[in-house]
Amino acid sequence: MLDLSKKLKDELVIEDRVYALDLSFNKILLLFEMLQDEDIPDFVKPHFALRMLTGVKFDELSVEEAVLVFQAVFEEHIQVRDSRRQAEMYDLAGNVLPSQLIEEEEKPLFNIKQDTDYIYASFLQAYGIDLIDVQGKLHWKKFNALLSGLPKDTKFAEVMKIRSWRPQEGESKEYQSRMRALQEEYALKESE
Repeated sequence: MLDLSKKLKDELVIEDRVYALDLSFNKILLLFEMLQDEDIPDFVKPHFALRMLTGVKFDELSVEEAVLVFQAVFEEHIQVRDSRRQAEMYDLAGNVLPSQLIEEEEKPLFNIKQDTDYIYASFLQAYGIDLIDVQGKLHWKKFNALLSGLPKDTKFAEVMKIRSWRPQEGESKEYQSRMRALQEEYALKESE
């Protein structure tokens, strides 16, 4: 989540050494692909991840140390709180009130890889941002903030609305039938 009161400080500090982190959205998407790649042994993934984010090998770190360092980087810089599962509320002084969990099913509504075309088109429509042109420039946290704030009239928001639709009392049978057909058309594939 973005904190508008602070600058983004993208660095990894290990003992007395400071390493710059490349947290551009496309780098993080590549990182996710690498972490999901079953051809890469799990024990090398933390080292690969740190190298992808810093350009440094970190050969001196054991597998366990690399796991701990990567987990810390992931939790602080990459992990995005799912706003569908937890909503933060603030009092008038800006203090976070106790969290209220939102009851929703666990099934994801989107997959960044499968929904790439919708996301690309929606960013261009809503913000005039060509995601190809801003690779290496647009920060991961900014990308997520823009993604979650896409207007309702974008293709991505339309697809999310279709996928999240549940029959409501008072809807016609024709409408429900049409929505079910659209859900089938826009359903996420299980394999990805």
